[in-house]
Amino acid sequence: MRIGQPLADQILERAKGILDRTVLVADAQGLVQASQDYTGQIMVDALRSCQEGKIVRSFLGESQIAWCPFVYDGQTVGAFGIIEGNEGPITPEAISLLQGLAEVITHQYFLMRHIQPSATVRAKFFKQVLTTARGSHTETYRQADVLQLNLRMPQAIILIEINGFQEGIRSQLGSISADEQELKIAQAADDITQTVLGAFNNHPGNICCYLGGDTFVLSKGIGGEGLTIRNTMRFLIEKAEYVYGILKKQYPDKTVSLGVGQYYPDLGGLRKSYQEAKLSLHVGTKVWGNDTVYHIKSVGMFVTLANVTQERKAELAHQILYPLLKDEQLYKTVRTFLTSGLNLTEAAGLLHVHRNTLIYRLDKTKKVIGLDPRVFDDALQIKLGLMFYQDTEPESPVLHKA
Repeated sequence: MRIGQPLADQILERAKGILDRTVLVADAQGLVQASQDYTGQIMVDALRSCQEGKIVRSFLGESQIAWCPFVYDGQTVGAFGIIEGNEGPITPEAISLLQGLAEVITHQYFLMRHIQPSATVRAKFFKQVLTTARGSHTETYRQADVLQLNLRMPQAIILIEINGFQEGIRSQLGSISADEQELKIAQAADDITQTVLGAFNNHPGNICCYLGGDTFVLSKGIGGEGLTIRNTMRFLIEKAEYVYGILKKQYPDKTVSLGVGQYYPDLGGLRKSYQEAKLSLHVGTKVWGNDTVYHIKSVGMFVTLANVTQERKAELAHQILYPLLKDEQLYKTVRTFLTSGLNLTEAAGLLHVHRNTLIYRLDKTKKVIGLDPRVFDDALQIKLGLMFYQDTEPESPVLHKA
């Protein structure tokens, strides 16, 4: 590794903040990369210090200077020179402090340049896959393979929001450079992505990336054959709840919210799953608050609070209410119960059934669609769902048998 001027400038800036002395920073070839007056000059004694791996004292003009080597990954990569001048010799403790400082800054610098950009590139590419219809699927898969992102396995999206993640890190950093702040954030984000992937034994079918701010994305691989929206729903909710538990255990002081999209095939389906996860997280936290898991179906027809198309609302209404819509008796029962203002006695009279029969049908409704018409919020979702579905099916909201 070879240090250049940007790294040397960082070392010089930090060293000047510790010592009230003139400091120079040279690379392993003795070329001064940062100083007030000597940048670009070759210092033979700096080269000697790097080659011999020890402190070399000499003169720079009329002032004595101590050249001290520093290492990265077991290799000497440069030396800093401290002009001792009238203040007298620099103490061994001060030299050790500056050596440690230079080595830490060098380590962070190369980590930022060579490791973190890989994660950044992967995250940027994956975000583009999720938000933009790219070229051919073949080319997208090829690029994903190069970045070691497995997009060929069936997957669905789980969004993770850790409230105050980025701001919390920045508030602890104090007055350090913007590059160092980004490094610390990237390192903390990497800890979280590794925690999420580790929860699934780092299975290659999963992808986890940091999207910036407080948001992470998990593309959860799904095994098996004959995958559909319905037979993968429980699996995805269970995995999201599992991730939630892992993160809350490891980061107990964090507020964690997850949004779960449904499974759809191919890259277009993955984008749709991402939009659903984003929608469920946005609406769920707005209606019920943070620190829990929201699936797009659990958010239900409260999607009307978000900016989605009429067609999407109707599609979601169909997904949520399908078991009700295909059962004419249940549909008529629920519709009557809703129009009677959730009054059991009035609805039973209009349907010409016993009150207990009505209660049985409402219990069955709750079982098949997960919404209880007797609970106001659930009743509101059912009513909204029927309204949006009927807007696209004017003849009858009840599905005909195939």
